[in-house]
Amino acid sequence: SSFALVSLLVICLLIVLFIYRRFRVSKQRNEELDYLASRDPLTNVYNRRSLFELMNIYFSKPELDEEYCIIMADIDYFKSVNDTYGHSVGDTVICGVSNILQSSVRQNDIVARYGGEEFCILLRQVSQAQATRIAENMRLKIEQSLFEDVSVTCSFGITSILFDAKTPIELINQADIALYRSKSLGRNQVTVWHNMLE
Repeated sequence: SSFALVSLLVICLLIVLFIYRRFRVSKQRNEELDYLASRDPLTNVYNRRSLFELMNIYFSKPELDEEYCIIMADIDYFKSVNDTYGHSVGDTVICGVSNILQSSVRQNDIVARYGGEEFCILLRQVSQAQATRIAENMRLKIEQSLFEDVSVTCSFGITSILFDAKTPIELINQADIALYRSKSLGRNQVTVWHNMLE
């Protein structure tokens, strides 16, 4: 009877270990899937959906940050890069620009691919003046870089939560208007949103 009891205990222990191992594997797989679902597959920065999820959190809990800024960045004349060098070089350019954007911000800041060659950067606890310096640093780094012997520039638009946007979409639209202003003034520059731009 003692042998049967020991055998039963061993079997129970093995079952518990098996269930625990399956749980750990399942949890790890779910974490990997969550990570992949939140990332752009080409650049590995956040995707647009994840960006809006994070921005909705900040808008629902304004006490999280007294101030944060949005930078919209767009690669200038990107269509001509694809047309001249092909889409694989175009992808290299997008990845190279993405790497520069990521390396220019802190770990808790958010870089997201917003569209084809457009990126959105969310800077927490940063003033509009600080965001302008960060964007200018990004602009210079990109201008001075080569991506498979291809040089590109970027235009930037900046806005701050202190400019009274009521929704994430409105905040992004402000940065987009500032970005459009940079492009209309000749590209490869940084513009801060103000209501006169509208």
